[in-house]
Amino acid sequence: MIIGIPKESAPGEGRVGMTDIGIRKLIQHGHKVYVQKNAGWCSGITDQMYENAGAILLDTVEDIYGYSDLIVKVKPPGIEEFDYLKDKNIVFSYILPERHEGLTKKFMEKKVTAIGYEGVEDKLGNKPLLIPMSEIAGKMAVFMGAKLMQTVHGGVGTLLAFMPGISPAEVVILGAGSAALGAAEIAIGLGCRVTLLNRSIERIRLIKKTYNDQMTYLLLTEDTLMEAVLRADLLINTIDLMGDKINHLITRSMVQRMKKGSVIVDVACDKGGTIETSSPTTHDCPYYNLDGVIHCAIPNLPGIVPRTSTAALTSVTLPYIVKIAEKGLKSALLGDLGLRKGLVFYKGLLLHKKASENYDLPYTPIEKAMD
Repeated sequence: MIIGIPKESAPGEGRVGMTDIGIRKLIQHGHKVYVQKNAGWCSGITDQMYENAGAILLDTVEDIYGYSDLIVKVKPPGIEEFDYLKDKNIVFSYILPERHEGLTKKFMEKKVTAIGYEGVEDKLGNKPLLIPMSEIAGKMAVFMGAKLMQTVHGGVGTLLAFMPGISPAEVVILGAGSAALGAAEIAIGLGCRVTLLNRSIERIRLIKKTYNDQMTYLLLTEDTLMEAVLRADLLINTIDLMGDKINHLITRSMVQRMKKGSVIVDVACDKGGTIETSSPTTHDCPYYNLDGVIHCAIPNLPGIVPRTSTAALTSVTLPYIVKIAEKGLKSALLGDLGLRKGLVFYKGLLLHKKASENYDLPYTPIEKAMD
């Protein structure tokens, strides 16, 4: 199979779809790999390193799409890239169609097949292609919060680290998934007083077995949430309400009662809904001040630590890429239920029910699409 690795076009995105080490393995399996020039620069992978691994360098993204069967990316193709997509192309990247109406319609129009990293599951029901990026996003949320708490950014001026004889900073984390635990690990290590809130008591019990008394665990209720929010120096949200713009967990009136100069880092900001006052920001303009509270809501936090992120992503995507390349798409999908759960578009047919409902577009069950 011919595999193409384009340069990522999203603002502030330094990751690339495959490391040189991953490419070497694909070539050892007898596959051809094209890489767009300078695609790996931000991830510390030079064109020479890709060539040494056996890849063929191409000048433009148009060349990558034109010559390749399987396109391996990080973020979904930009709108401008759809001019180059062909119906022969299989896109393997984060897709998230329920968030991107324009992209969803373009995938359907171009009759492209696409598998979203976010939907792929392992045999235990975990999402292995989502977990490492979530962990990194959670860790980065603490570092971003530490920076924004400085007074030069309008922050409260509290050091997010242990100092003898001084009360520790209060870090409140909403959620108990990979991003939340990534954040907790860093905050605990810095010596902060950490409170984690989650709706599942079973999940809380499970986490406590690992972290013991290193943080406070609260069942998320209206009362516990309000109490935690009011004392937070740094509030990190990892709860995804799937774009629910009505039933916010954190309302504006709650934000108005927070400490002046406190910081909110919304890791789940790309869908929105959890925090009423949260709107996506960028790496160039990472924060804004609303009601005296600093808000940071960058959708692709792992993109600014691309050396780590690209290596972590390749380590989990490579086995699936090898499987698709070795078996062909249809056989790979039929033989792996977890991979099949990531299939979002098949020859332009929309297989994602939530996206279908969001945009009033025709939905096709996967069994019918592949029949």
